[in-house]
Amino acid sequence: MSTWWRLIKKPWRLLSNRFSLLKVVLTVLLIFIPLYPKFPLYGVKGTYVAVRLDDFVVLGAVLIWLGWQAKHRFPILKEKIFRFFIFYWLVGLVSLLSAFLITDLVSPSLAFFHFLRRVEYMSLFFVAADAFRAFSLGEFTGIITFTAAAVFLYGMGQKYFGLPVISTMNEEFSKGILLYLDKWTRISATFAGHYDLAAWLVMILSLLPALLIKRKRLGKIGGILVGGAAFYLLILTASRISFFAYLIGITATLIFLRKFFWIPLVLGFSLFAGFHSRELNRRLVSSFRPVSLVWQQYQQRLISFLPKKQERKQPSVVVSPTPTPLVVKKEEKETISLKEGKEEVSSLATKKIIFREVRTWPTPEEVEAAAARSSQIRFRVEWPRAVRAFLKNPLLGTGFSSLGLATDSDYLRLLGETGILGFLAFFLVIFHLGKNFFLGLLRNPVLGGFLGVILGILANAVFIDIFEASKVAFFFWMLMGVGYRIQKRNGD
Repeated sequence: MSTWWRLIKKPWRLLSNRFSLLKVVLTVLLIFIPLYPKFPLYGVKGTYVAVRLDDFVVLGAVLIWLGWQAKHRFPILKEKIFRFFIFYWLVGLVSLLSAFLITDLVSPSLAFFHFLRRVEYMSLFFVAADAFRAFSLGEFTGIITFTAAAVFLYGMGQKYFGLPVISTMNEEFSKGILLYLDKWTRISATFAGHYDLAAWLVMILSLLPALLIKRKRLGKIGGILVGGAAFYLLILTASRISFFAYLIGITATLIFLRKFFWIPLVLGFSLFAGFHSRELNRRLVSSFRPVSLVWQQYQQRLISFLPKKQERKQPSVVVSPTPTPLVVKKEEKETISLKEGKEEVSSLATKKIIFREVRTWPTPEEVEAAAARSSQIRFRVEWPRAVRAFLKNPLLGTGFSSLGLATDSDYLRLLGETGILGFLAFFLVIFHLGKNFFLGLLRNPVLGGFLGVILGILANAVFIDIFEASKVAFFFWMLMGVGYRIQKRNGD
């Protein structure tokens, strides 16, 4: 009888805790947001971004948090960090007014929708910061490792067992079509694209070493296994940008934890595994070819400006034309014989075509073309467009949504859409959090993991709109809220 009474009494005590409801809310958010696929509910006119179930879950979480704040007379107003968030949002509103009245390059409804999305992402910082008052570090670690393990299992199910994926990589896919990956398509798991999954894994892998330092031996072994699974999933995404961001993030975490002995081991293993991944290795190698092409074009342009030497004209010699011998390659011979109507060669050629269709790996030329195309879109279209927007209004930019759906650089996106003021206001929040985490390292080394998350995400933001990817942005701001509460808990 006493055992049953304890089982009933424990949940009752949990509900009597004034932070208990927020604890449940944060637990749901940490699990639901990464694991729930991006099924669209309502489309937004002018873009193929959709309103989804996770938006309603976040709205409910924010409303519960506001109710808790109202009950306790809004203690958040006394927090210095809250003023930095408000300042960034006010700059965003002023940028919107400037876009409507001066540059006039955006749709008011669409621009305001983009602004609300950024407020939505960042609002989870405050939900997590207050909810973590009721958490222990062990409970939080358990939730993170469980979620990462679940994402890994779904990713393996996609690769080997035909589990579907919901993608937002283009307008047609974003309508909620169930897709099935072939063997060489990069893994997305429960995320809407391999870039989003890779960026989320960068955060997990940068944070895990810090969460495991105070765990017991069994907990450390479990965490290491989950970390290895997350790293393998990162390799399967074949994201060059996130791979380097991971190296930066985990190295920073190990430095802040003063685990200098582990740095060469972790980096050595990571580089060995990365360069032995067929898809990732080909993409890494192909990344250097566009750079060499740009250098060659620069050299040719430079030579064109140099004074040309005047060469003496030599008397022309007329040579009678001679017929060029026809050289026919092996493949061409097969084509010629096929035209002549030989049935055996025709069936052989058909078999070759079928074999090419069912191959499991892309050719180096295809990988190189994809990498070059990705780079050229950034260098020739998206980045120049952001620079032009910034030059039109350097102080406030041309407004949210004025650069389209993607810029593939959050730094240029901030400058183009919100100008210098928006750029500085946003990074004032990031800098304040990073400074507090760094100053709290002596009291709690776990904060080194949150610093690693910041540096990893900032590295990713060079080539990805990481703060606009909903799942990644939600999770990032929740982690920042948890880190902020840990720092305050040790500082008080």
